[in-house]
Amino acid sequence: ELIKDAPRWPYPVDYGKENAVNCDVLVLGGGIAGCWAAIGAARSGARVVLVDKGAVQTSGAGGAGVDHWHAAVTNPASKITPEEFTQVTIDNYEGWRCAISQYITSRESYDCLLDIEKMGMKVRDSEDEFKGAEFRDEKSKLLFAYDYTAKYCVRVWGSNAKPSLYKECRRLGVKIFDHITVTGLLNQGGRQGARVVGAAGVSSRTGEFYVFKGKASVLAMFCPQRQWIFSTELMGLHSSHRPSTD
Repeated sequence: ELIKDAPRWPYPVDYGKENAVNCDVLVLGGGIAGCWAAIGAARSGARVVLVDKGAVQTSGAGGAGVDHWHAAVTNPASKITPEEFTQVTIDNYEGWRCAISQYITSRESYDCLLDIEKMGMKVRDSEDEFKGAEFRDEKSKLLFAYDYTAKYCVRVWGSNAKPSLYKECRRLGVKIFDHITVTGLLNQGGRQGARVVGAAGVSSRTGEFYVFKGKASVLAMFCPQRQWIFSTELMGLHSSHRPSTD
């Protein structure tokens, strides 16, 4: 009786169907990092495919929005350089930090912020709501978090961060595949450890099998760390920090 009254699955199921997708750049993971990777590749003229286990428009750590932007040390009010910020970060982690990636982040974070501002995310206190506040730079109207002296972390109105990135991906012609769970990478010649030439995955809605092939692949997937659960009765963040690269 319970089975009889159960609601019908709203999507067509086809476990036997196989889809082949080819591109220049394959981006696996549609969070903020994956979206930026797809945007960067598309702007260079590449044919880009973006794959996510959820819906790119709302998935990932940024799905619930963002309220601050880290390492924006090149902003006009900052009192610290990318080199100094990188060294401090390395010291805080007692050497267990990738200096090269941290330096690149520190050097380019503010430029990315200006980029997403153009896409429609609110970055400045344009209505002067916090005029005169200690954490506000009066000239640029930027607001800062954590350190009001060095001013490297910018407060933002980022509820539409993912929708803005999603819209830009669509504008640039990125082909987006939502609700595809990637199950493994494809190696050249089928040899483990050889050059990655794509990935395989399964649709969590229809059960269809997908084979993605790309000249280059970007792995932007992670475990469910910082994944928001929209329930006041459940923990909102997962504390694990292990990348899901298997």
